[in-house]
Amino acid sequence: MEMAPGARVAVLGLRDTGFLSALCLHEKGYQVFASDLADTGDVQENVSKLAMRGIRAECGKHSLDVILAADWFLISPGIPPGSGIYQAVFATKKPIYSEIEVASWFSPARTVVAITGSCGKTTIATLIAQIVEASGRKAVLCGNIGNPWIGEIPKITPETVVVLEVSSFQLMHCSSFAPSVGLLLNIFPNHMDWHADMKEYTEAKLNLFRAMKDTDVMICRKSDEVDFFPNFRTAARRVYFDERPASNPNEAALLCAAEALGCSGELVGKTILNFRGIEHRLEKFAERDGVTFVNDSKATTTASLAWALEKFGDGTVVLICGGKYKTGVEDFRTLRSVIAQKVRCAVLIGAARSILKKAWQGVAEMVEVGSLDEACRLSFEKAQKGDTVLLSPACASFDMFKNYQERGRLFKEKILNRLTTSDQRLKQKRSCEV
Repeated sequence: MEMAPGARVAVLGLRDTGFLSALCLHEKGYQVFASDLADTGDVQENVSKLAMRGIRAECGKHSLDVILAADWFLISPGIPPGSGIYQAVFATKKPIYSEIEVASWFSPARTVVAITGSCGKTTIATLIAQIVEASGRKAVLCGNIGNPWIGEIPKITPETVVVLEVSSFQLMHCSSFAPSVGLLLNIFPNHMDWHADMKEYTEAKLNLFRAMKDTDVMICRKSDEVDFFPNFRTAARRVYFDERPASNPNEAALLCAAEALGCSGELVGKTILNFRGIEHRLEKFAERDGVTFVNDSKATTTASLAWALEKFGDGTVVLICGGKYKTGVEDFRTLRSVIAQKVRCAVLIGAARSILKKAWQGVAEMVEVGSLDEACRLSFEKAQKGDTVLLSPACASFDMFKNYQERGRLFKEKILNRLTTSDQRLKQKRSCEV
C-alpha cells in the first residue's frame, strides 16, 4: 500500500467524489483544502458541509497559491488534463492521485474485483456483485457506478468483497491500486476529448493490472491484448475470456470472474437468468399502441450505441442521440451501416448534433432539435406501431445535464408525461362522443 507524501492535500472537484474524499482524508488526519471552479447549488452545499466540519473549501474559483502549496493532489474524474487547474498542478511534479487510488489505501477489504472497459462495465459489475451476494458473502458495489469507494469504507470489513466499476479517468492516476481480480471487458475509441490518443487511453486502462501480484487474476480478451497491448507485463495470472466457451461474451467474462472468486458456473447462470437489468441501460419503461420506449442514457460511446441497436429489428428504431461528443466524426462514421440497418429516424440533440448529421448523412432520416423536450415530442410523431423510441446518446451528458442519470430520468419523465396527457385527451374525446 502506497501512502501519500505529506499531510497537506488539495482536493480538486467538489461533487460526490471530491466531497467524500475530503471528508475521509480529514478524518484520517490530513490537512485538506478543497476547491471547485463550478458554483452550482450542489457544489455550494458541499462547501458549506465541509466548512461545518472544519475543512477549508471554496467554489467558483481556484486559489492557486493555496492549492499549489499542497504536498499532493486528489483530482476528481471530471477534471480533464486539458484544463487550466490540471495543467497547473501537473507542472508542480507533485503526486496526483484519483479517489480510487486513495480509497485503496484505507479500505480493509481483502478481496477487490475491479471492472473496466469501453462499454458494459455497469452491467457486469452489477452482476458480479449479485453473484457474490448469492454465494453468501457480502458485496459492496461502488466506484464509477455512482457511489465513490471512499464513501463506502465505513461499511467495509476485511470479509467484504468490494466490486468496483472503474473508468480510464480514475485509473489514469492510480499507482499502487491492485485488485484481487481485474477485468478489462473491451477497448474501443472513447474519451478522445479527455485522453491525448488511443495509446494514452489504453495505458490508463492497463493501470488496473500494473501493481497486481502473482496471486491476483487479470481477465481480458486475447484479441484486445493482440491489438492494443501485446507487450504488456504484469505479475498477475492472465485469463482470456474470449477463449472461454459461453453463449455470449458477457457470460464468458462472468464465468471467468466467478471462477477467480470461487463461485460456481451454476450460480452465474441463475444470476443471469434472474437479472432484471439496471436503470438507464436498455431500460424498457413504457409501451403504448405497439411502440416501446427504452432509456439507454448510460450509453455514452459509439460502441455502446452499436451494441444497443443490435437488440432491435431492422428499420424499427426512432433514435434520440447526441450530447457532448467524446470522439470525432470519424468514430461516428463507423456506425453508418448499423444506423442504416436499424434506424428509421434519428433525432439529434446537444453539441454533437451537427457532427452526427455529417457522419450519418444519407443513411437514415435525421432531424436536429434544440432540447430533449422537443426530441421527445418529435419521437412521438415519428414512431409507428412496432417501433422502439430509444434514447441512446453515444455521447456524454454534460452539455445539457448534470450527468447521464439526470438525462435518463428526464427522458422517462417527459415520455411518461406525454403518455399521461395522451390518455387524458383520449378520455375527454370519448366523453364528448358519448
